[in-house]
Amino acid sequence: MKEVMGCGIDIEEIGRFKTKIPARANTGGFADLVYTASEITRNLNIHPGLTFPLCFSCKEAFFKAFGVSWINSRISWKDIELLFNDRNNLRDYSIQLSGYAKELFHIRKCCNMESDLEYNRRYVVFQVVLLS
Repeated sequence: MKEVMGCGIDIEEIGRFKTKIPARANTGGFADLVYTASEITRNLNIHPGLTFPLCFSCKEAFFKAFGVSWINSRISWKDIELLFNDRNNLRDYSIQLSGYAKELFHIRKCCNMESDLEYNRRYVVFQVVLLS
């Protein structure tokens, strides 16, 4: 039986991101600090007003599942990458961990993760459960 090693959930107001959506990758500022180049490129080609907040919410949910914050850990925002695979189906996505997030995943003896997302006109929600 799998044991829950951590769980996190985050909700974000979509409107907060309107001024933070870049026109392209490598423009500096908030987007380049938080999102990987792949996330920026894919999000700009899918549904930027929704996918950027979802990616942010995913990263926040992982910080919570690990029991840390971006201030008190070595995890970089870019260590957690949410990539949408199908522009017509936002439920078709993959999550990639790298850097210290990947290392912490293994240190905590996690072998699997389950995640889900929800959204409406005003909010996005992302949840993740880390399993042994």
